[in-house]
Amino acid sequence: MVSSQYTIRIEPLGKEVTAKEEETVLEALRRQFYGRDGQPFFPGCRRGGCAYCKAELLKGKVDHHMIYSRAALPDEERNKNFILTCQSRPLSDLTLRLLKGVHRSPNNKNS
Repeated sequence: MVSSQYTIRIEPLGKEVTAKEEETVLEALRRQFYGRDGQPFFPGCRRGGCAYCKAELLKGKVDHHMIYSRAALPDEERNKNFILTCQSRPLSDLTLRLLKGVHRSPNNKNS
């Protein structure tokens, strides 16, 4: 059985990581993005309670787990395509705008 992989594009950086079918978006980001290339390590809770991993889903579809703090992601935000990356598994290639924990280098326009 061949497992699917999905590409996750991180805007406005234009960086891309690959997510395995069985992992959350955050697991892919922690494996290939956070703590690399000048990005900070991820300090969030990873359980859907703190909102540190909240992102705007610009393109694509995710399976968002239903058990998480509504204070971290109110229904109004979820209806506007915001997700908690720790609670979301990709169902397609994604484009995200991370809201916290991203360093944008003014000298490196390609990253």
